[in-house]
Amino acid sequence: MLRAIAESRSLADAAITLNLTPSALTHRLKEAERRLGCKLVERNHSPATFTESGQRLLLASRSILAELDRAEAEAGAADHAKRHTVRLSGSTLCGYGWLADLVRALETSHPLIDLEVVTDVAMDPIRALKKHAIELAVMPERTRDARLRNVPLYRDEMVAVVPRGHPLSARGHVEIRDVANETYIANSTTPEIGREYSRLFEPAGIRPKRVLQAGHIEAVLGVVRAGVGVTIGTRSAVMPFTTGGELTLLPLTSSGQFLTWYATCFAVANETRPAREVVATLARITAM
Repeated sequence: MLRAIAESRSLADAAITLNLTPSALTHRLKEAERRLGCKLVERNHSPATFTESGQRLLLASRSILAELDRAEAEAGAADHAKRHTVRLSGSTLCGYGWLADLVRALETSHPLIDLEVVTDVAMDPIRALKKHAIELAVMPERTRDARLRNVPLYRDEMVAVVPRGHPLSARGHVEIRDVANETYIANSTTPEIGREYSRLFEPAGIRPKRVLQAGHIEAVLGVVRAGVGVTIGTRSAVMPFTTGGELTLLPLTSSGQFLTWYATCFAVANETRPAREVVATLARITAM
């Protein structure tokens, strides 16, 4: 406080430096003087002048704060030299096609940061993030929680997935009602953030006539491949499973249904440095 007053033209300017209101700074100064039992600053001068006692404390503050700055820098450097593990998870629509590139990029730019993919929170990564079970959630929709920030990553497309030879497979695109009339194969019967229920079924006011839960994307596509039903996924997540030609991907509606993936993490003030580095690296390698 004393250093800010000494380096400012007025108490009002010092208050701005300290992120205080002028009245709060005045109160803080009066409280310091009360506790010390002496006056520190002559407030009827502009700029403010220090009393002899104030000058003594100001002189001490300069060496104390300089030493504190050095100690903080050394502590930060020591912490930076440690290995850190950043835990991340994506929603069940996430294909992780970027994961290998992210690992390679971090090995080059931040070799002391390790990644851990936490799959058992994929149904609700935002809840896991808020509980500090993970540091990063990759989501197909922005969250509006003020404590969190959303960093855009890449654009993706939601597609209907049908088995080869299915009556829908010959179409150029399908409507959501076409999908609802089929047995629908889902990861889960619980609606997830940014998935087909909130984006497609709910706005259309319809639900699939029959839903089977398969639990995991590979199992979902295996059931679809067997001809039991159809599903909806993101192109990035489904493409790795379509190499055999047994599955057909169809746009949803004539104009397609697109989404943006986001890296969702805590706002910068509450985010660890390693987590920030992972988010920045992921944004760079998946630049839209």
